[in-house]
Amino acid sequence: MTELLFHHYDASPFSEKIRLCFGHKGLAWRSVVQPQIMPKPHLVPLTGGYRRIPVLQIGADVYCDSQAIARVLERLHPEPTLFPGGSVGLCFATGFWADRLLFQAAVPVLFSRIGPAVPEAFIEDRRQLMGGQLDFRAVMKAGPLFADQLRAHVSLVEDQLRDGREFLLDAAFSLADASAYHPIWFLLGMPPTRGILDEFPGVRAWAERVRAIGHGRRAECPPEEALRIARESRPLSATTAVDERDPNGLVPGIRVRVVPDDYGFDPVEGELVASSRHEVALRREAPEVGEVVVHFPRAGFRVTAF
Repeated sequence: MTELLFHHYDASPFSEKIRLCFGHKGLAWRSVVQPQIMPKPHLVPLTGGYRRIPVLQIGADVYCDSQAIARVLERLHPEPTLFPGGSVGLCFATGFWADRLLFQAAVPVLFSRIGPAVPEAFIEDRRQLMGGQLDFRAVMKAGPLFADQLRAHVSLVEDQLRDGREFLLDAAFSLADASAYHPIWFLLGMPPTRGILDEFPGVRAWAERVRAIGHGRRAECPPEEALRIARESRPLSATTAVDERDPNGLVPGIRVRVVPDDYGFDPVEGELVASSRHEVALRREAPEVGEVVVHFPRAGFRVTAF
């Protein structure tokens, strides 16, 4: 089973990053639309508790976070590459900047302008996503404070494009473009924030070029079918792999807990089956899906034995 089952929702910026990767590689994929807020009864059994979007499912292998998804897409479908000119490190570094600085500045700016239209259920869900430590209303009120940061970060993209290049790393699309684009896409998609990018003509023209890449070949898949596929499949990555330089001595066979280090602190527990500098993989079981292997990045996640 090698078909790509992509768990997402259409308004998700982080999902847009991966949808562009599908488009760049010309891939066929099945769209499994999940709710924007909890409960997510057809996602959580698959991941073991992880609730964030997007998630890529390949049979009984489950890849959480866009980092892990980009790596497996490149491994399975290496051409055309997401990393032209040997730019793997630069692309992932750009991704961290875009996810944790550019996007985190865009969110309060956008929501400060659409605040009255945001449903109460969404506000409560995002409060829980942040561990209950921050009222999402405070984020919405912080828009003016983040507007100057957003402008500075977008200026970095404009500066990179100033020499007339088509994409951030020159003539070829890369994961860096998909990463930097998804917060821009978020802003351009909402009328209240669409105009704040008017002072950046290079960014707007680049965004049109990125958008034109498209999303590949999409077909819909009911969430129930995705769970059935997991039950009837076996993990392709069932073989164990040891990271002999693991700083904490983690080895296959032990029980571990994986938690994001920024928000969405829902732990996933299972038997460690593989680890490397960039990834950990856990074997776990649930009645809805049978045995699955769930893959997480190392960067941005905490992995502890228990």
